[in-house]
Amino acid sequence: MANERINPDQIDNSELVSAIKDMRADFKPETQNRVINLALRSAFFLPGIVKKQGTGLVQGNDGKVSFEKTPPQVTFLMIKNEERGTFFPAFTDREECLRFKSEREFSVVMLRFADLANLCERSGDQGQQVNGFVINPYSEALPFTNEILQNIKDYFTKQKKARAEAEAQKNSEAAEEDEKPNITMSTNPNA
Repeated sequence: MANERINPDQIDNSELVSAIKDMRADFKPETQNRVINLALRSAFFLPGIVKKQGTGLVQGNDGKVSFEKTPPQVTFLMIKNEERGTFFPAFTDREECLRFKSEREFSVVMLRFADLANLCERSGDQGQQVNGFVINPYSEALPFTNEILQNIKDYFTKQKKARAEAEAQKNSEAAEEDEKPNITMSTNPNA
């Protein structure tokens, strides 16, 4: 799913925007869970500088250098909040993304929630101080901090582990049942 191309014309995050407004009006676990569940299924628009595919020098495992095609690379632009830190801005639609102001010319790039969460995690691994991402920073301004993203990841890891354990238990019980001898006894002496 992560490698599927996203059709920008099919992205409709209006339900997510509405859920964010509902959550802000009545903050409780039900409204918060609805926002998270909708966000998990969403794709977002991000401002980024795309370096097109080209040809460059690449060093192989044998130490030899050759000219090879290089894949396109994207440098995502970020926003900084003096109090909360640096975030990737994630927009629910293209028009909202075009409100982003930068001195550098940028393209609009689309990422799914999981890919965006991975981007935040990888950026931290590479030494960048990225605190997460924020949905529609100029309107809804809903942050998904690295802590929230880690909690979501941990939740799904626990769910996956529980499903695997339940499946293993089920398979173990089925194997035990198959190993029992299939003997029937009859009380009829003529049988």
